[in-house]
This record gives sequence, structure tokens and C-alpha cells, in this order.
Amino acid sequence: MILCFCGLVTAQEINKNEFKMALGDTVVWRPFDNCDNNGYEINGPKIISFKTVKFGDCIQVIAKRIGKSSIIATCNDSNDQAVARFTVFDPNDVPAVVEIPEKPATQTFTGTYKFNPPTDNFFITINDLGTKRNETYMRHGDNEAYNDGLGIDRFWNIKTGKNWYYRPDAQGWTDDVDWEFEAFGESFPIINSFATEVEKNNLSNYYVGMEKVLDINCWRFFVDFEDNLVIQYWVDPSNGCTLKRQMNADPAKVVTVYDLKYTKLHFGPSFKKGLHDTRR
Repeated sequence: MILCFCGLVTAQEINKNEFKMALGDTVVWRPFDNCDNNGYEINGPKIISFKTVKFGDCIQVIAKRIGKSSIIATCNDSNDQAVARFTVFDPNDVPAVVEIPEKPATQTFTGTYKFNPPTDNFFITINDLGTKRNETYMRHGDNEAYNDGLGIDRFWNIKTGKNWYYRPDAQGWTDDVDWEFEAFGESFPIINSFATEVEKNNLSNYYVGMEKVLDINCWRFFVDFEDNLVIQYWVDPSNGCTLKRQMNADPAKVVTVYDLKYTKLHFGPSFKKGLHDTRR
């Protein structure tokens, strides 16, 4: 059976020198049309094994381990050489299929987009629906605060440079190094994502209608990027802020608290009454 198989493979794949094999696969390779005295040597990692068949004219190769290797064949009659390369993969390692949502019909965009994000008196929380993580951003006067939803809670003053972090286990709000913080600046993700990621030349190419987020009737944009990347944005028409952002069919990031009239500070180091006061 092996001899017959060798003849069949040789007739069809005599010039094939590149093989992609799943673990356990077997192929038969014939390097030369006419040679009575062949020699074979594995070059590189021994992810394959082989044995000669049909009096040495062919070799039977078995995929043993994941990786890449090659076999050098030498015709000892003429010193001619041929090389076959083998790539062995695990058939169970199936690449993840990127799920791309179907694009709705676009509509003519008649609005005027302008990014005018809040610069003061805001308290905004963004929820990652995939990780269930919340990020919170606060600005009140010269005070800013940030919580990453994973235990990091910071508070700073952009005018004095005073900086604190929160320790719930001992001292509550605790002094940190002055100016060791990064102020929010003009804005922050995902609030600024549509403003910074999308060309605004013709928004009718992306506009697919209105949809509510936090009871706000938002512009919804469906943007095709390169490399099978689709991002959808739900944008507040009043200020151009993104209230929801979804990449492909992944869980979205969505604003869950959107207070743009945060005029009374009710937490922070100014409320601390003593060294061991752990209240926020």
C-alpha cells in the first residue's frame, strides 16, 4: 500500500516542497525523478520523523510536534540536493473568528458635528460591558478625581499640584507626591473617541439613524475601518461626546452616569476629619 501511495503522490506532487501538516498527519515526498541512491537529513527541530519507502526513492514523513522543520535530500549519484519544508500545527487551535455586525442602511446626515466636551462640573462613569469594570471621571473647579473600578482611587488639584490616593484599609485619603498625576486635559476616552478616531469629511457614509443612550437621543455612526474592524459610536448631538462605543460585535463601553451639572463636591480629602478617617 505504501509503495502504491508513493507512486500516486509522486505523480501529483512531485515538485511540491512545502507541506502544512496537522499533528499526526503523514505525507510521502519524492525529491528526485531519477536517482538510485538518496540520502536524507532533518534540518532544524525534530518536529517530524521519517522513514524511506520504495527502496529509498521516497520518504514517509509523520508530524510529531508543533513547529517548523525541513528535510534535505541528497542524490549521491549526482550530488543534487532538494529541500522539503514542513509546518506542523495543532488542528484544535482554531483561530478566533472575528464577528462583524451587519451594517444598517446609511442615511443622509443633516446635523453639524462639533466636539464641545464638558470642562468643569462633571461626574461621568463609563462601564465596560465585557469586563464589568467601571471608570469614573470627576471635575469640580480645580479638583479632579479618577477611579478605575479596580481599586485605584485618586484625587488631585490642578492648580496647587496637591495629590491624594485612597487607602480604605487604614488612612483613607492619603497624601501623595505633588504633581504626580495626569490631568484630564480637554477630554478622555470614550467621551472623545468619535472626535479623535473618525474623519468628518462625509458623515453620511457612517450615519445610520438615532438611538437612545441614557435617555438621550444620540446620533449613531457605523464606521468601517481597515482589517475587518468596525466601530459603532453613539454621539450626544449637544456636545459631540461619545456615550457608547462598540468594536465589531464585542461588548460595548457605555456611559452609565452622565452628570454635567456636578456643582457640589461630596467626597475627597477635604472631608477627612482625622488621620484614620477612612470615609471618602
